[in-house]
Amino acid sequence: MSFRFKGFRVYVDSKEFCKFCREQVRAEVTDKNLADQIQRALNSIVLNIAEGSADNSDVEFARFLGISIRSVYETVAGFDLAESYGMVGFDLSLDIENRAEKLVKQLSAFRSSLANSHKL
Repeated sequence: MSFRFKGFRVYVDSKEFCKFCREQVRAEVTDKNLADQIQRALNSIVLNIAEGSADNSDVEFARFLGISIRSVYETVAGFDLAESYGMVGFDLSLDIENRAEKLVKQLSAFRSSLANSHKL
């Protein structure tokens, strides 16, 4: 059995983003509830890409990619809260935002390509 999601560049890049952010959460975010919420959002990014790819419907896959995008936003908001609580510095928060912005663009482009394939 082949898992097609493993071949998607956006899946690989999402895993890298999640790994980086998880390391920051473990090192910096001292509020357990906030840390847990950020980690759930991080997992959701990658897991929704995989789950959406299992369906034969590109429309449904695009919906799951939308959930992944929302989870990236949730991650950024979590780090923004951590910054406002004094747990992470501005530079780290900005770095995560920049990485997140690139990932959202990548996810959005992939989602658009799926949607455009059905306009033919």
